[in-house]
Amino acid sequence: MPIPAHSIRVGPVGLAWSASVEDRPRAFLRGRALVAELVGEWFPEASGWTIGRAVCRRCGKRHGPVELTGVRAVASVSYTRGLVVAALAPSDTVRRLGVDVERDEVDASRVRDLEQLIGSAHDPALRRWTRIEAVLKADGRGLLVDPADVTFDTGTATILGAGTSYSVTDVDGPAGFVLSLAWCDAGSSAASCGPATS
Repeated sequence: MPIPAHSIRVGPVGLAWSASVEDRPRAFLRGRALVAELVGEWFPEASGWTIGRAVCRRCGKRHGPVELTGVRAVASVSYTRGLVVAALAPSDTVRRLGVDVERDEVDASRVRDLEQLIGSAHDPALRRWTRIEAVLKADGRGLLVDPADVTFDTGTATILGAGTSYSVTDVDGPAGFVLSLAWCDAGSSAASCGPATS
Protein backbone atom coordinates (compact mmCIF):
# COMPACT_ATOMS: atom_id res chain seq x y z
CA MET A 1 0.00 0.00 0.00
CA PRO A 2 1.57 3.36 -0.95
CA ILE A 3 2.48 5.78 1.83
CA PRO A 4 1.30 9.30 1.01
CA ALA A 5 3.58 12.30 1.52
CA HIS A 6 3.16 13.41 5.12
CA SER A 7 4.74 16.20 7.14
CA ILE A 8 4.95 16.86 10.87
CA ARG A 9 6.88 19.08 13.26
CA VAL A 10 9.19 17.65 15.93
CA GLY A 11 10.59 20.36 18.18
CA PRO A 12 12.35 22.89 15.92
CA VAL A 13 12.41 20.47 12.98
CA GLY A 14 9.98 19.80 10.15
CA LEU A 15 9.83 16.25 8.79
CA ALA A 16 8.26 14.92 5.62
CA TRP A 17 8.15 11.40 4.25
CA SER A 18 6.83 9.67 1.22
CA ALA A 19 6.75 6.22 -0.27
CA SER A 20 9.79 5.64 -2.44
CA VAL A 21 10.48 3.54 -5.46
CA GLU A 22 13.16 0.86 -5.29
CA ASP A 23 15.29 2.81 -7.79
CA ARG A 24 17.94 4.78 -5.84
CA PRO A 25 18.22 7.70 -8.33
CA ARG A 26 14.46 8.30 -8.24
CA ALA A 27 14.44 7.98 -4.43
CA PHE A 28 17.23 10.59 -4.37
CA LEU A 29 15.09 12.95 -6.47
CA ARG A 30 12.06 12.31 -4.24
CA GLY A 31 14.18 13.28 -1.23
CA ARG A 32 15.07 16.56 -2.95
CA ALA A 33 11.38 17.15 -3.71
CA LEU A 34 10.49 16.59 -0.04
CA VAL A 35 13.11 19.14 1.01
CA ALA A 36 11.62 21.60 -1.49
CA GLU A 37 8.13 20.97 -0.04
CA LEU A 38 9.44 21.66 3.47
CA VAL A 39 11.20 24.86 2.34
CA GLY A 40 7.89 25.97 0.77
CA GLU A 41 6.02 25.31 4.04
CA TRP A 42 8.58 26.89 6.37
CA PHE A 43 9.90 29.69 4.13
CA PRO A 44 7.06 30.59 1.72
CA GLU A 45 8.80 33.88 0.83
CA ALA A 46 12.04 32.15 -0.23
CA SER A 47 12.95 32.23 -3.91
CA GLY A 48 16.08 31.48 -5.88
CA TRP A 49 17.36 29.01 -3.29
CA THR A 50 19.18 25.81 -4.30
CA ILE A 51 19.85 22.38 -2.88
CA GLY A 52 23.13 20.57 -3.39
CA ARG A 53 25.64 18.37 -1.61
CA ALA A 54 28.34 19.60 0.76
CA VAL A 55 31.99 18.99 -0.07
CA CYS A 56 33.45 15.84 1.48
CA ARG A 57 36.48 16.80 3.57
CA ARG A 58 38.01 13.38 2.89
CA CYS A 59 38.02 13.42 -0.93
CA GLY A 60 36.92 16.93 -1.97
CA LYS A 61 33.96 15.70 -4.05
CA ARG A 62 30.38 16.89 -3.57
CA HIS A 63 28.76 13.85 -2.02
CA GLY A 64 28.48 15.08 1.56
CA PRO A 65 25.29 15.99 3.44
CA VAL A 66 22.47 18.04 1.92
CA GLU A 67 23.41 21.71 1.62
CA LEU A 68 20.96 24.57 1.07
CA THR A 69 21.95 27.98 -0.29
CA GLY A 70 19.76 31.05 -0.54
CA VAL A 71 17.55 30.04 2.40
CA ARG A 72 18.43 30.14 6.09
CA ALA A 73 17.83 26.46 6.77
CA VAL A 74 19.59 23.12 7.24
CA ALA A 75 18.31 19.82 5.89
CA SER A 76 18.92 16.07 6.00
CA VAL A 77 17.55 13.19 3.92
CA SER A 78 17.42 9.43 4.53
CA TYR A 79 16.29 6.55 2.33
CA THR A 80 15.36 2.94 2.89
CA ARG A 81 13.49 0.46 0.77
CA GLY A 82 9.95 1.85 0.52
CA LEU A 83 10.41 5.23 2.23
CA VAL A 84 12.21 8.56 1.82
CA VAL A 85 12.39 10.99 4.76
CA ALA A 86 13.51 14.63 4.74
CA ALA A 87 14.11 16.94 7.70
CA LEU A 88 14.45 20.73 7.70
CA ALA A 89 15.02 23.38 10.36
CA PRO A 90 15.77 27.12 10.42
CA SER A 91 19.53 27.67 10.71
CA ASP A 92 19.00 30.38 13.33
CA THR A 93 17.67 27.61 15.60
CA VAL A 94 19.52 24.48 14.47
CA ARG A 95 23.12 24.33 13.25
CA ARG A 96 23.34 20.65 12.21
CA LEU A 97 20.59 18.15 11.51
CA GLY A 98 20.43 14.41 10.88
CA VAL A 99 17.61 11.99 10.16
CA ASP A 100 17.75 8.25 9.69
CA VAL A 101 15.14 5.67 8.70
CA GLU A 102 15.28 1.88 8.51
CA ARG A 103 12.73 -0.81 7.73
CA ASP A 104 11.46 -2.37 10.96
CA GLU A 105 12.33 -5.93 10.02
CA VAL A 106 13.58 -8.60 12.40
CA ASP A 107 16.63 -10.12 10.77
CA ALA A 108 18.68 -12.15 13.24
CA SER A 109 21.95 -11.81 11.31
CA ARG A 110 21.49 -8.02 10.92
CA VAL A 111 20.74 -7.66 14.64
CA ARG A 112 23.84 -9.72 15.43
CA ASP A 113 25.98 -7.54 13.12
CA LEU A 114 24.61 -4.34 14.65
CA GLU A 115 25.22 -5.58 18.19
CA GLN A 116 28.82 -6.43 17.28
CA LEU A 117 29.20 -2.87 16.01
CA ILE A 118 27.33 -0.93 18.71
CA GLY A 119 27.03 -3.41 21.58
CA SER A 120 23.90 -4.80 23.14
CA ALA A 121 21.49 -2.88 25.36
CA HIS A 122 17.88 -2.85 26.54
CA ASP A 123 16.59 -0.99 23.47
CA PRO A 124 16.40 -2.93 20.19
CA ALA A 125 19.56 -2.75 18.06
CA LEU A 126 17.75 -1.30 15.04
CA ARG A 127 16.28 1.55 17.10
CA ARG A 128 19.69 2.34 18.59
CA TRP A 129 21.25 2.19 15.11
CA THR A 130 18.84 4.81 13.70
CA ARG A 131 19.61 7.09 16.65
CA ILE A 132 23.37 6.67 16.11
CA GLU A 133 23.07 7.25 12.36
CA ALA A 134 21.00 10.40 12.94
CA VAL A 135 23.66 11.75 15.33
CA LEU A 136 26.52 10.93 12.94
CA LYS A 137 24.66 12.63 10.07
CA ALA A 138 24.04 15.69 12.26
CA ASP A 139 27.71 15.70 13.26
CA GLY A 140 28.65 15.72 9.59
CA ARG A 141 31.35 13.04 9.66
CA GLY A 142 29.10 10.03 9.20
CA LEU A 143 30.79 6.66 9.56
CA LEU A 144 34.24 8.25 9.74
CA VAL A 145 33.32 8.25 13.43
CA ASP A 146 33.15 4.88 15.20
CA PRO A 147 29.42 4.30 15.92
CA ALA A 148 30.40 2.91 19.33
CA ASP A 149 31.72 6.40 20.21
CA VAL A 150 28.16 7.77 20.31
CA THR A 151 26.79 7.73 23.86
CA PHE A 152 23.26 8.55 24.97
CA ASP A 153 21.62 10.13 27.97
CA THR A 154 17.93 10.97 28.29
CA GLY A 155 17.04 12.76 25.05
CA THR A 156 20.65 13.68 24.21
CA ALA A 157 23.77 12.17 22.69
CA THR A 158 27.47 13.03 22.56
CA ILE A 159 30.38 11.69 20.55
CA LEU A 160 33.54 10.63 22.37
CA GLY A 161 36.11 13.41 22.14
CA ALA A 162 33.65 16.06 20.92
CA GLY A 163 32.03 18.70 23.09
CA THR A 164 28.71 18.99 21.27
CA SER A 165 25.48 17.66 22.72
CA TYR A 166 22.84 16.56 20.23
CA SER A 167 19.12 16.42 20.92
CA VAL A 168 17.86 12.99 19.84
CA THR A 169 14.30 11.80 19.45
CA ASP A 170 12.46 8.82 18.03
CA VAL A 171 9.75 9.78 15.58
CA ASP A 172 6.37 8.09 15.18
CA GLY A 173 6.51 7.57 11.44
CA PRO A 174 4.61 5.16 9.23
CA ALA A 175 4.11 1.57 10.39
CA GLY A 176 6.93 -0.75 9.42
CA PHE A 177 9.72 1.84 9.73
CA VAL A 178 12.02 3.03 12.51
CA LEU A 179 12.80 6.74 12.35
CA SER A 180 15.14 8.90 14.48
CA LEU A 181 16.13 12.56 14.43
CA ALA A 182 19.15 14.41 15.88
CA TRP A 183 20.22 18.05 15.88
CA CYS A 184 22.59 20.46 17.59
CA ASP A 185 21.38 23.94 18.46
CA ALA A 186 22.54 27.01 16.60
CA GLY A 187 24.37 28.07 19.78
CA SER A 188 26.87 25.23 19.20
CA SER A 189 29.93 26.23 17.21
CA ALA A 190 30.33 24.85 13.69
CA ALA A 191 33.73 23.40 14.62
CA SER A 192 32.33 21.52 17.62
CA CYS A 193 29.62 19.98 15.44
CA GLY A 194 32.27 18.34 13.25
CA PRO A 195 33.34 18.79 9.64
CA ALA A 196 30.96 18.07 6.79
CA THR A 197 31.63 14.80 5.02
CA SER A 198 29.72 11.62 4.33
